Amino acid sequence: MLSLLPDFADPRRLCALGKAYEGRLPLAQMPRLAPLLTSTEGEAAFALAFATDDEKRAIVTVHVNAEIHVQCQRCLGSMVWPVDSGTVLAVVSGPDEAERLPDNLDPLLVEDERVALRTLVEDELLLAVPTAPTHAVDECAVKLDDVNAAEATGDSAGHQRDDNPFAALADWKSDGQQQD
Repeated sequence: MLSLLPDFADPRRLCALGKAYEGRLPLAQMPRLAPLLTSTEGEAAFALAFATDDEKRAIVTVHVNAEIHVQCQRCLGSMVWPVDSGTVLAVVSGPDEAERLPDNLDPLLVEDERVALRTLVEDELLLAVPTAPTHAVDECAVKLDDVNAAEATGDSAGHQRDDNPFAALADWKSDGQQQD
C-alpha cells in the first residue's frame, strides 16, 4: 500500500473524500529522525485517515507503530524503543484558527494547500522519541547500584576528583587584589 501514498496532497481534499492510507516507511528515509537514532534499520508502520468531523473541520488521524534504536543515556549503548503512537490533527490555515481548536485536536498548519504526507509519519515518530531513554534497570550494562555508589562518594566516571575547579579563581582574585 506504500505505492498509493502520494508524496504531496491537499489534506482538505483528502478529508472531503474520506481517504485512508496504510503502509510502511523505511526509517532511513526520515532525515529529521535519523540523527536521533543509533540505527536507521527497520520500518515504521503507519495509518493515515482523513475525515470531516461534526463541525465540518478537516481531521487527520495519524497512527504509527515502529521499533526505533536510540542511545541509552545511562550506559550509552543502543537500545530498542517501541513506538505505538497516534494523534488527531485538525487542518488549519493559520495560528488564529489553531488557537480556537478544542484541546483534543492538534493543529496541522497548511498554508499552501499541500502537505508532504510522509512528514506526518516522521513528525509522530519525532514526538515519540524520549528525551533521555534508558534501558530497564535489569537490562542496562551500567548497574544502578554502581551509579548510586559513585554519586555518593563523589566519584565521577570512575575516579575521585581531589582538586577544586574554582581554586584557580580564588588565586586569580587574590592576585588582582594585590595589584590594586
